[in-house]
Amino acid sequence: MHFLSTVSSLLWGSGLVGLLLGTGAWCLMRDRCAPLRSLRWLLVRRGGSGSRAHTPFQACMTSLAAAMGTGNIAGVATALTLGGAGAVFWMWMAALLGMGLIYAENVLGCHYRRDGTAGAAAYLRYGLQSPRLAGAFAVCCVAASFGMGNMTQSHAMAQTLQAAWRIPPLLTGLTAAAVTALVILGGAKRIGRFAAAAVPLVSVIYLAAAGAVLLRCRAQLPDAFAAIFRGAFGVDALTGGISGAAVQRAVTAGVQRGVFSNEAGLGSSGLLHGEADGDEPAFLGACGILEVFADTFVCCTATALAVLCSGASGADGAALVLEAFRRGIGSAADYLLPPVIAVFALCTLVGWSYCGSSALQSLTGGRFLTAYRIVFCAAVLLGAELRLEAVWMAADIANACMAYCNLPGILLLYPLHNTPQTAYTSSKEGKAVSPCKQSCSVTK
Repeated sequence: MHFLSTVSSLLWGSGLVGLLLGTGAWCLMRDRCAPLRSLRWLLVRRGGSGSRAHTPFQACMTSLAAAMGTGNIAGVATALTLGGAGAVFWMWMAALLGMGLIYAENVLGCHYRRDGTAGAAAYLRYGLQSPRLAGAFAVCCVAASFGMGNMTQSHAMAQTLQAAWRIPPLLTGLTAAAVTALVILGGAKRIGRFAAAAVPLVSVIYLAAAGAVLLRCRAQLPDAFAAIFRGAFGVDALTGGISGAAVQRAVTAGVQRGVFSNEAGLGSSGLLHGEADGDEPAFLGACGILEVFADTFVCCTATALAVLCSGASGADGAALVLEAFRRGIGSAADYLLPPVIAVFALCTLVGWSYCGSSALQSLTGGRFLTAYRIVFCAAVLLGAELRLEAVWMAADIANACMAYCNLPGILLLYPLHNTPQTAYTSSKEGKAVSPCKQSCSVTK
């Protein structure tokens, strides 16, 4: 634990936090916030020729499944425990600036994708001409698939089911591993179909339950928002003094958990969208922005406000959220939240198994994929039994390593592309034109 804590603190120092926020801000300012305006691209293009592993909708849902897992629930609760209410504000900032990052990732991933190689692995290899950096990213992505995409999910699932229904973690781990194997051993198309069916349904159910908690505790909403903004800048509610240490804790916890939740800056989104039909970078970039918005500004915010308004305490992770829901909707929380968290966790498991498989394929040319999937399912069982702190620290370390590999590619390659505003120009027939078909050239 001491070793993991030391490594995590070194990697997640002010350097990486500043690099993530600064790169995201640079991507947005460089194109005058054009990535945010690219959401209109979703209205004019549906994309897809049917030749790739996913339809754009399935890719979007698979990417959202990888993001909208228990990080929106247990991750938010952990951020509140470590950084206080102010961590929520910095989660918002990480998401807002992360929209520029995830747009750049998907645009570059679409432009440089090749058969068998997509996302950051593709633009680091073929754009930056750095096979070593691409290989390092792939290794880090495979490692992250066992951390944030696997053991943290099964642990949150086991923790919730044990707290609500007294189900032993071992039984939860065995069942989750079996269901995960059933889905991921069926290939990419089965993963896409599962994500497209499960993600919208469980998201609506969870947000409805969180809305019921907030409706019940609506009188505390002003105090909750006040605590968020005070905590973000280290303002003491009693004395009015400012604590630099409190600000640092809030920023670090908020950015860590924000990145864990929406994955902007890690390069994982491009791995999933790189296998989607269609050749419109702006369309895939807009899908990424929509995922960040739904993940952080909607789902994470709902979780944070439910915990803060309910006054829940005395627990951590998913158990804290369960306690908050119990205070808001009573015993119904024990019947509603555990299955929702279980499905969220399963969605993330299958989504990240695809990320890991894609990274491994770019690294080994398609070898060892079956062995990877078997080990991935075994790790689901292991995660259900491990300590919460060890799981989160290992996941944070893998995330930081992915970001360190991915961000140089964005900083060096994204300026070589035309601005995303070309996505909004029209041809003589009034149809939207892909930036790839408008001299989206790359020079060295």
